[in-house]
Amino acid sequence: MEQKETNSAAAGCEIGTRELGMRFEARLSCVPAAMEYLAAEMRRAGATPEALLRAELILEELLRNSVLHGYLGDSASPVWLAPAADGFRYQDEAPPFNPLADGPEGVAPDPGRSIEEQPVGGAGLLLIRQLARSLRYARQDGRNRLDVTVSPERESG
Repeated sequence: MEQKETNSAAAGCEIGTRELGMRFEARLSCVPAAMEYLAAEMRRAGATPEALLRAELILEELLRNSVLHGYLGDSASPVWLAPAADGFRYQDEAPPFNPLADGPEGVAPDPGRSIEEQPVGGAGLLLIRQLARSLRYARQDGRNRLDVTVSPERESG
């Protein structure tokens, strides 16, 4: 796939396209640019408004977690985003972290507890799990990869 450099109002947040999707710098200031890209691409692919809202909330949580916990602060480190009509693929090069199994201090969030009762950091993981229709995690080629599906399954008729 051809590399495409971009210039945006996001001041360097978008690095370019690669076979992994659009590459963004892991900076909190880049969250709006990544969300704007996700929304535009999902709309273009035919996503429903509900799917788009769910995807935006999940992406914001994932990107903030990559910056704050994975990379330990703003950096030029990469995150990749590949939107589709039914969701998106998210990747980073932060240390291994499976949001489906890992939680603060190795404890996964308990969906039976209220958000207020969750350990610090557990509420965001719970939010991701509850908003997504399906999630698939893999650690591959030194990257965390999360495939997020937010659209409901289509009814056959």
